[in-house]
Amino acid sequence: MTEMQSISVDINKATENELVEVRGIGPSLAQSIIERRPYNDLYELVEVPGINEIKLSSLMPYLTIEKPAPKPAAKQEPPKKEKSKAEEPIAKFGDTEAFLFLENQKDREDALLIIFGGFILGLIILLLRRRSQ
Repeated sequence: MTEMQSISVDINKATENELVEVRGIGPSLAQSIIERRPYNDLYELVEVPGINEIKLSSLMPYLTIEKPAPKPAAKQEPPKKEKSKAEEPIAKFGDTEAFLFLENQKDREDALLIIFGGFILGLIILLLRRRSQ
């Protein structure tokens, strides 16, 4: 183990045994590193369970990285149709779209004005009631 400490190990190519030779990496951590390959940067190792920024800083002198070949392109999705302004919801609450039932942007704007106007009218009535008491 002490012999390996002066050698840098490429995290994208090293075997499990080579990774275990690095102080601070056990068999399960080595397996987790291998499962998440390829890495573009050593700092991506903080995404591996068991490696935080402090542990990574102690491992950095013993690890290297050779840029991986690009991953093969996954099945390409058809281009998304862009929504017109009339199709866009005015507001989103979680996963529920408000005013989705309204046909176009003008109807949505009118609905918001009615709601906002009702709110203002309600405030005015509330203030007048408090003033008369």
